[in-house]
Amino acid sequence: MNILSSLTSIILSIFVYFASLITPSFVAPVPEMKPDDFIPVMRFVAASDTHIETLGDTGCRRLSSMMKTAYAISEADDDYQNLDAVVFSGDITDHGLSSSFYTFAAVTKNEVREGTECLAVVAKAHDSYVYLNNSLKVFSGITGQETDFHRVIGGFHFIGVSRSETLKHYSEEQIKWLDENIAAAVEADSEKPVFVFQHEHVKNTVYGSSDTDGWGLDVFTEVLSKYPQVVHISGHSHFPANDPRAIWQGEFTAINDGGLSYFELAVDGKNGQFPDEKDRMSQALIIEVDADNRVLVKVLDVDEGKIMREFLIDNITEENKEKYSFETRKEKASAPVFSEDASLHYEKKGALNYITVPQAKVSEDNEVFLYRISVINEKGKAVHEEWEFSQYFFADKPEEIAFEPFMTLGKNYTVKVFAEDVWGNRSEPLEIHI
Repeated sequence: MNILSSLTSIILSIFVYFASLITPSFVAPVPEMKPDDFIPVMRFVAASDTHIETLGDTGCRRLSSMMKTAYAISEADDDYQNLDAVVFSGDITDHGLSSSFYTFAAVTKNEVREGTECLAVVAKAHDSYVYLNNSLKVFSGITGQETDFHRVIGGFHFIGVSRSETLKHYSEEQIKWLDENIAAAVEADSEKPVFVFQHEHVKNTVYGSSDTDGWGLDVFTEVLSKYPQVVHISGHSHFPANDPRAIWQGEFTAINDGGLSYFELAVDGKNGQFPDEKDRMSQALIIEVDADNRVLVKVLDVDEGKIMREFLIDNITEENKEKYSFETRKEKASAPVFSEDASLHYEKKGALNYITVPQAKVSEDNEVFLYRISVINEKGKAVHEEWEFSQYFFADKPEEIAFEPFMTLGKNYTVKVFAEDVWGNRSEPLEIHI
């Protein structure tokens, strides 16, 4: 071992020691497991966007809680108790400092048990702010991990692609490498899913990847489209993983893992829409595969320790998948419905009007996305319009949603509130006259 390696080992040991002292002892509650015929033969955690800065920060705490919950869920399963891997899809750190990489290495070493492989890809984003094209070497030097990897875990292939060592996000060599490695995995067993990890979404797949959302890249689209067995997992956008649009199927399957640090969404084709409580966001995926090669994706609210939504992928080898295509689900979706006794709550304080709306209901595979309010004067003109998120992205969402207070001049206004689902379907409005 050379001097540099020895020094790296010593520094990492110090970080691990302090990580063990400040890691929270809280063990998240175990969500109820739905009884069905799904018996796992492999299980792993998919996460991203921890945005770690220093030991003991929010990213460290959430990473620790995520692992504790994942182990608790695994151990509660009478049929299969293993947690085979945890994979991080980039933006591990907030600024790409070496001290932040040491922190990540220390926390994972402290939390990831023997028998669970820990893998990560490095992003051309926050992970590369300081060391730029050398970020891969810095990360590998500290953690000892490969940044482009192909591992077989529990009989299933895991392929990860980090940023390139050039000015580009990814190089031509990496595109070729990915193609060859997926082909090898499919040749080994064409019936099994092949898990591919990248920081950015594939363009025009999951919510957050479209031209208007702005967080997708198409560099690997041609390669991935050749292999229906691919399950592509990514982060980057910070869009909610429990949104039905977080899973997409076309020539392959794509999944957004949500991320462990803050929320962002797109409304009316505009991204950069941040909920008021965006910093409460903490999501990851617990993914299981059974002997029939079905893939069960569980969306975990890390702070609450609760499973929020499940996606069952049972059509891995179909070349043209429809189960989770946007077109299929949008066509089948029905508009949200308010309960028969639902009504708007109105209160006036000084010059301001306050409106609260009860949550509407949707089918099990849908979500109320937001509520739109329209204030209409006696001439029929809308004088005030806005929207509020339903807060569906939290495991414990509120029973009512309050709009920002607004002013009216004069009398005889009609207030209408519509519930809108993730596909754009609107309910019949609740109305009140003020």
